[in-house]
Amino acid sequence: MPGRALRVPALVVAVALLLSGCAAAPSGDVSAPEVTQPPAVAAEATPTAPSEAATPTPAAPAPDIQPPYGAGGVEVMPEGIEPTAVSIPAIDVEGTLIDLGIAADGKMEVPVDFDEIGWFTGGGKPGGRGPTVIAAHVDGLAGPAAFFRLDELTQGDVVSVTDAEGGVTSYEVTEVVTVEKADFPTARVFGAVPGDELRLITCGGYFDRDVGHYDKNVVVFATAV
Repeated sequence: MPGRALRVPALVVAVALLLSGCAAAPSGDVSAPEVTQPPAVAAEATPTAPSEAATPTPAAPAPDIQPPYGAGGVEVMPEGIEPTAVSIPAIDVEGTLIDLGIAADGKMEVPVDFDEIGWFTGGGKPGGRGPTVIAAHVDGLAGPAAFFRLDELTQGDVVSVTDAEGGVTSYEVTEVVTVEKADFPTARVFGAVPGDELRLITCGGYFDRDVGHYDKNVVVFATAV
């Protein structure tokens, strides 16, 4: 099943995400958005050496790749703190988080253990800007897995995420969607947002034994409160 989101301010989604996998077999894997580093900020041009009769023209400063959040001098939000645990009382989920990165093939890593819950290290962090993306399997060979009941969440349910410094950020569910893998809302899940938001991802729909994975994904959107 799934794994995490890009720290969109720092990473750019290169292709549409096709979250496959979530298989009930160990071979199932989850594709995640392939990302590329944003273009490097161009160095300031060096003024041409002045001649005896000419005065050098100062070079224009290179534009920032990422302008401060909010116009009019609004303070940039902090980076956030790495999450270590998640609690979802409405569906009896509570557990520590493992790190999920980008695999060598450009896809998002997924938990090896079906009971593990993972946080995408390329995404946001609680207390900062951008979506914190958490993912887990829906089931496995032994039965229901960590996010088996994820699709039961409803608007207003609360998800609490504990960070590495012991702080707890509470998020309120705003939307729960089930989508075809081919129509996965990459930009909404991994795209940049101006505030502290959370995404929870797992598989759903019909398990196709011929291909070894589910045909849909369940995505929960939540906002810090």
